[in-house]
Amino acid sequence: MNLKEVTAKDIMSTDISVIRKMEKVTAAEIMMIKRNIGGLPVVSNNDQLIGILTQRDIQLSRSIIGTEAFHVDDLYSKNPVKATINENLPSIIKKMNDNNIERIPIVNGNDHVVGIVVTKDIIKALGDFFQKS
Repeated sequence: MNLKEVTAKDIMSTDISVIRKMEKVTAAEIMMIKRNIGGLPVVSNNDQLIGILTQRDIQLSRSIIGTEAFHVDDLYSKNPVKATINENLPSIIKKMNDNNIERIPIVNGNDHVVGIVVTKDIIKALGDFFQKS
């Protein structure tokens, strides 16, 4: 298989957790710890992607003023970089590299999160490719 033919659908994780912007940051942090993940897509009340909250966001805020009173809305990055389910691997890698990000939410036509691609998914896909060639 040509790497240009690999799409988000081929490599994305579909067992994803999301969080709403009015939830407490501590709830998000607990979810990340339990799932062993570094970030959560933030969705609106109609489940559309509106941002992303990362462990780094939480750590930076904690080092400055703590997180107990914060809601996700206070910390998350708005207008996240995203990809579509049929977007190819080179395009996803370019977006991640250009924006210096380690994860990219995958959305459908309604901007609902259907998966996520993280750096390890790309490394696995490259490893599988090179092992087969």
